[in-house]
Amino acid sequence: AGSGSPPLLVVGAGVLGRLIAQEWRSVHGANAVVRGVVRQTNAERNAALEADGLIPCLRAELGSADAGLAEGSFQHVVFCAAPSGNDDYPAEVAAALRMWCGQEGRFVFTSSAGVFAEENGGVVTEGSAVSDSPRAAKLLAAEQLVTEAGGAVVRLAGLYLLERGAHNAYLNMAEVKGRADGLINQIHYEDAACAVVAALLRGAAGEVYVASDDAPCTREQICTVALLAPPFRGREMPTFASFDGADKGGAGTGKIIDTSRTRAALGWKPKYATFADFIEAATP
Repeated sequence: AGSGSPPLLVVGAGVLGRLIAQEWRSVHGANAVVRGVVRQTNAERNAALEADGLIPCLRAELGSADAGLAEGSFQHVVFCAAPSGNDDYPAEVAAALRMWCGQEGRFVFTSSAGVFAEENGGVVTEGSAVSDSPRAAKLLAAEQLVTEAGGAVVRLAGLYLLERGAHNAYLNMAEVKGRADGLINQIHYEDAACAVVAALLRGAAGEVYVASDDAPCTREQICTVALLAPPFRGREMPTFASFDGADKGGAGTGKIIDTSRTRAALGWKPKYATFADFIEAATP
């Protein structure tokens, strides 16, 4: 790759990581080098990554000059590996941070909009209060490592594809553990990838951004809309459980994410303004 095609290191080359690589190559050209880091690999997985234009490598190889992964050798690094299954998530993030040269480009960590504390239908922005739940604490500890090192954080709303996301989970349940009118903020995987690449290119050091589509849906609306799409036609609408006590997941009415500051700062907006827009586009 030439100087106009800076290499990208994607730590966590799953669904989102591969779409980030695809977006990076659409911006920088098909010759842009993207290394895709995974925990475990096999011939089939390697072939799938290579078909998507990534050069596969193992998490254990990070820092190895022999593998072309010397510390500090990348101007652009994304960490988008999920916290589940990571016994020491901050240490994993710290190892990825050491791969970034720290002077040019940007390190971007994909966090979750689930870290916000709001659960009573209020509006949240990048600086809103955060939760003290164990899951949020794990993500926030990683966020702090990244912002203190001069990286940027993108908190993502609930990710979805046609057959992946909240709607798919709900329509496979007889009863959904949450209020029917509880608000769920979402973003299509491709739009999330575009937001992450925008942060790589235009994000500021130490900043936290938040990426979501234009309007949240209630759990019931998500199911109603999804039932219009061919893969879900004929499915039964689930029932929804409501709970007493704020300590129970799904008891609140959720939150409304305002992404106007992030959109202005990164020059980004989603292709799919709402979940309903996506389903309409995906339905012949």
